[in-house]
Amino acid sequence: MLRIAICDDETAQRSLLEAYVGEWGMLRQQEVDMALVGSAEQFLFHWEERRRDILLLDIDMPGGDGLSLARRLRSQGEDVQIVFVTGLAEYALEGYDVDAVSYLIKPVEKERLFACLDKALARCGREAPALLLDTPGGMARVRVRDICYLESDAHDTWVHCAGEKEPVRCRAGIRQVEERLEQQGESFFELHFFKIHRSYLVNLAYVNRIERKEAMMDSGEALPVARNRWEALNRAYLDYYRGRWEEGLS
Repeated sequence: MLRIAICDDETAQRSLLEAYVGEWGMLRQQEVDMALVGSAEQFLFHWEERRRDILLLDIDMPGGDGLSLARRLRSQGEDVQIVFVTGLAEYALEGYDVDAVSYLIKPVEKERLFACLDKALARCGREAPALLLDTPGGMARVRVRDICYLESDAHDTWVHCAGEKEPVRCRAGIRQVEERLEQQGESFFELHFFKIHRSYLVNLAYVNRIERKEAMMDSGEALPVARNRWEALNRAYLDYYRGRWEEGLS
């Protein structure tokens, strides 16, 4: 059984999405268990009792916005497939920072919702790509999407991850770790990662803004940008968000 939650503070919108999801389930011959909640707080209360596979999530809700809820779920390592359904188009790019399946603008077109649910279903149960790293304390598994940046330290590499206070020390050079990331697929690597300096490789999803000499990360850290990498970094940053936007429209 596929477990789907609809989180929206508007009763009419919840009912509409419930009807659409029910129709999609019948067409796909999927048995669906639906939960309808009106706020982020209600969702978290429900979540503790029963996890969900897919979450249709509004952003602008009283008492706690959808983006904050999504970030909280990701920081806890939750892999629920998130589809944002909202009237706030200006937050679309931020939505992809939490690995959202897609971003739908109200009023929702049924066919587009069906396509998003198809994509979410395909991702359910699929193990997130990860790297197995050799560390001084033994082997450590790190999900690729959680990697904020790599930092070279002589023959080792510090792997900085979202939600972790301390980086993982990998007993391999930064180029070796970079090659491991490239094995996820050349197009994936080129879209998501960029070498801003010979000692730093960043995940563009965690870059907050770009300055002439520094890349400011979501964590507040400032990483050095080599003088000859600044223009290419800006292009890569734009390509990353353009790619995420187009992915959501597909």
